[in-house]
Amino acid sequence: MGLNPKILQRFFEGKYSRKDFLEIKTAFQQKQNEPELQTLLQKHWFDYKSEGLPFGDIDSILDKIHDQIQLDKPVKKTRFITTFHRIAAILIVPLLLSFLALAYFQLKTPKQEIALAEIQCPLGVRTKFVLPDGTSGFLNSGSTLEYPVIFTDQRNVTLKGEAFFNVTPDKAHPFIVTTPHLATKVLGTQFNVIAYDNEQTEEIILKEGKVEVYSDQGQLLETLQPDQKLVLNTETRQYNKNNVEALQYVSWTEGKLVFRNENMKQVADRLGRWYNVEIEIVDQELLNYAFRATFIDEPLEEVLKLLAITAPLSYTEQTRETTSNNTYKTRKIKVYIDKKRLDAF
Repeated sequence: MGLNPKILQRFFEGKYSRKDFLEIKTAFQQKQNEPELQTLLQKHWFDYKSEGLPFGDIDSILDKIHDQIQLDKPVKKTRFITTFHRIAAILIVPLLLSFLALAYFQLKTPKQEIALAEIQCPLGVRTKFVLPDGTSGFLNSGSTLEYPVIFTDQRNVTLKGEAFFNVTPDKAHPFIVTTPHLATKVLGTQFNVIAYDNEQTEEIILKEGKVEVYSDQGQLLETLQPDQKLVLNTETRQYNKNNVEALQYVSWTEGKLVFRNENMKQVADRLGRWYNVEIEIVDQELLNYAFRATFIDEPLEEVLKLLAITAPLSYTEQTRETTSNNTYKTRKIKVYIDKKRLDAF
């Protein structure tokens, strides 16, 4: 087919010529061109419109293009869509935008099939999101959230990583967060979910409201009240429910890194995700130490120095290696027990 994206851009802006119109008409009337047209629209949408791709309304856009070319005359100005809920992706550390929305379309897809979108949050940053029903929240470093662009009877989303949800109340349509081993059902509340692939636990922490936590087999495990946490061991399938201070677990949404009696392994994991760094605990004796601290927008070096004041630890940073394309690999830091200072603790 080889339709020039600039022709489509002029078509959407209502500035196309008769020649442009005839090329578009020829392209859209040939069924074998549909896959290429689909790819072209998705790839170059931001060249045509300043607003986000209207995932849920692609069929109507294509239908209107077909309707227009059947008129066999160009139309000066055409408006195809209204503004869809924009997802405000605000990266806090560092202040960069990282929003990836993947929609899967078929030009002749049955109406009952709903497209999915995905938000990916890179390591070292946090992303604010707003879902189609008005539910908002934050996605933490190295996390992925998948959701339908139009919610139906149930509002189902899938999470890998960590996210905080502020769910819009809707008693008729439950909101369900599915992780690899759990499903959390709510009507309207605020809660935090932790489910990273490389960890042996999944956690649900409730800040406000009430949630029901189910196993991946559909069995109701617990109903959580505010300031309660459920932790599932994904290997043994055992779980427990504890009373906690929920603010400790959701403070990351405000740029605060809070530790409350967490061991060195937990601290290393959280620092690794927060700063996009690999932290290796060389001496297992460090696992016997618990840490209690709050950091607000502190660089990693300052955090490590302050932790070293409260425990007999020392650390070294390895020289960063480069890849074959001359980009730097992830920072690596090794943490040791400082035997010279053991007596002081």
